[in-house]
Amino acid sequence: MPETTEATESPAVRQPVSNTERRQRVIDEIKRRIVLGEIRPGQRIIEAELTSSLEVSRPTVREALNQMARDGFLIQEAYRGLRVADIHVDSLLEIARVRVALDTEAINEILADDTGRRMAVLERSWEEFESVGDGSEPLALHEAHIRFHRGVWEAAENYLLMRIWPVVEAQMTIVLAYDQFTRRDIRRAHAVHEALMEAIRSRDTDRIQDALRAHTVDSAEELARLVSAGAPGH
Repeated sequence: MPETTEATESPAVRQPVSNTERRQRVIDEIKRRIVLGEIRPGQRIIEAELTSSLEVSRPTVREALNQMARDGFLIQEAYRGLRVADIHVDSLLEIARVRVALDTEAINEILADDTGRRMAVLERSWEEFESVGDGSEPLALHEAHIRFHRGVWEAAENYLLMRIWPVVEAQMTIVLAYDQFTRRDIRRAHAVHEALMEAIRSRDTDRIQDALRAHTVDSAEELARLVSAGAPGH
């Protein structure tokens, strides 16, 4: 009787984590800490602490920090290292006005598509945003907010908008961090986004501009007043 051998599965080969993945993990962790208020705008970033807490090499941390500095999350200071970008009151309003102009361009390109394909992409982004409930964790709410606004630009299929998106995301993250410290009005945030979507669906230019101003400029002005008044948590 021929001898039989029991087939055995070879152990799964664990693929090494790439430097890119490790760098992205550091970036994601710093963003998480900013959103949750564990690192505040203006606070210094300690390279050695990240190296230790994330168990990654110092060169990997340095690459991640340099990338975040290029995107505007961090500011390099001579002889003092890196700190989280801080946004002054005047800057809040400047950023808001620029965002309205960029969002207007994106929305115009979405509505100019006669096939409705770009609008369908935007609707899917809105459905994802809607799926995140009010009771979600702050980080999940933040990420949903960022994904929706990225989705507006992606739907426009505008190359330049997507090239500058990382810088805009950085500014939004810092502004939303301020918002988190001074107020946490989830219902208001949902209402202004819903009004914006309804305005886009209406294709009414004036209504869209009113909704963009309410969502971006009015919100920035209110936040600026809170910051200037020294709201608790700032």
